[in-house]
Amino acid sequence: MEIQINGHKLVVKSAEGDEHLRSVEDYLNNKIEEVKENTKAASTLDLALLAALNITGEVIKTKETVIKIGKRSQQMNKEINRRIGQA
Repeated sequence: MEIQINGHKLVVKSAEGDEHLRSVEDYLNNKIEEVKENTKAASTLDLALLAALNITGEVIKTKETVIKIGKRSQQMNKEINRRIGQA
């Protein structure tokens, strides 16, 4: 499938399917546009690296949130089981 990132055409292959690739393409292009609006970076490489840094930060925050939710879920599950055992 052919996608376009910041004006550069790429042919990519993914097991996720075309719709997923289009979503990724749109997301990355939007992130690059955000970087363009908020920095003075001019080179394509700088824009790509700054967008990658922003996306990586989002991924790390999301992973941390998922871990916290998982821990909280386990705590709640233990409390529910404890209360059921008391009934």
